[in-house]
Amino acid sequence: MKGRRIDLLMVLPLFGILSLGLVTLSSALSYNPQRLYAQLVWVALAAAAFLFVTYRPLRMWENLAVPFYLATLLLLSLVLVIGKKVGGAYRWLDLGFMNLQPSEFAKVAVILFLAARLNQKPTLQDGYKLADIVPETVAVLLTMTLIYAEPDLGTSLLIAFVALMVILSTKINTRHLIALIIITVVSTPILWKFVLADYQKRRITAVATMVFRGASDESLSSRYQTEQSVIAVGSGRMSGKGYRAGTQNIFRFIPEHHTDFVFSVYAEEFGFAGGMLLFAFYLLLFYRMLEIVPLVRDKFMALVTVGTVVVLWLQVVINIGMVTGMLPVVGIPLPFFSYGGSALLANSILVGLVHNFSINSRYR
Repeated sequence: MKGRRIDLLMVLPLFGILSLGLVTLSSALSYNPQRLYAQLVWVALAAAAFLFVTYRPLRMWENLAVPFYLATLLLLSLVLVIGKKVGGAYRWLDLGFMNLQPSEFAKVAVILFLAARLNQKPTLQDGYKLADIVPETVAVLLTMTLIYAEPDLGTSLLIAFVALMVILSTKINTRHLIALIIITVVSTPILWKFVLADYQKRRITAVATMVFRGASDESLSSRYQTEQSVIAVGSGRMSGKGYRAGTQNIFRFIPEHHTDFVFSVYAEEFGFAGGMLLFAFYLLLFYRMLEIVPLVRDKFMALVTVGTVVVLWLQVVINIGMVTGMLPVVGIPLPFFSYGGSALLANSILVGLVHNFSINSRYR
């Protein structure tokens, strides 16, 4: 069966998210148009990557999974040695003409690696035992360790959850799954005591405080960034203040308002109605990708699709959660919306892969 050339149900919502993001960034970066021009270049590169990934042979990506994973490990290691320090963390490689963030590509590498490895294993009726997935578990833990050392706890935990969902999608033996849960619960106090830094403990404590008791005055005093973001989101009301009319944005009360907190700029200027439009685009994109899962040819394609939906969905939930004050700040950008090239390029590769599966799979 000859494949289609484009899946409009996937491309149109993606285009909608990108367009709304660029409009918002043109407002957020009105004081520095050079950054907006740089983002436009990244969008062009991301579009080229999307098209390249879409129209290359399907099996090529499964064959490249392990080499791509190893190359990402090398980049993550180089970050710790020669990485560029920003805000107390080593997360970027300075290439002269651009800064590259390998942890963003680690999300792609882990998903491809797990999908390729698990596709080579037979699907067992009772599910995999823990011993069956030791190499895959080690690979994920190694990636998490390198990212955590930057330090970047948020991305490290994000990769852990995505990897868990990909593995669970193939079915895990019930008894071994229970054993894994017990191991996780038992090891949590050890991680808390000897692994987590003080500021990371404070972030987790802040989440627990907000969930069970509500934020205290002391916690609010140290959350200026979140406070200003919540003010911006709330002041947008139903229809927003209008393009480039948001006071929190114009007077730059919100730090990092073009990266992690760009949604606050959007919500202030376009209000609840604009937020619902953006969410609708995300939901349409995710729904279309999930529709593809039972229709693809093999387990590799299905697992890559599941991993892509999970990693993008989690980033949306976490970013909106921290912008609205429901979650602590963990430095997770809003996919296809926030300023930044590495995340945009990595996410475009993942969605390009799913688009490739969509237009080339032989549907049942």
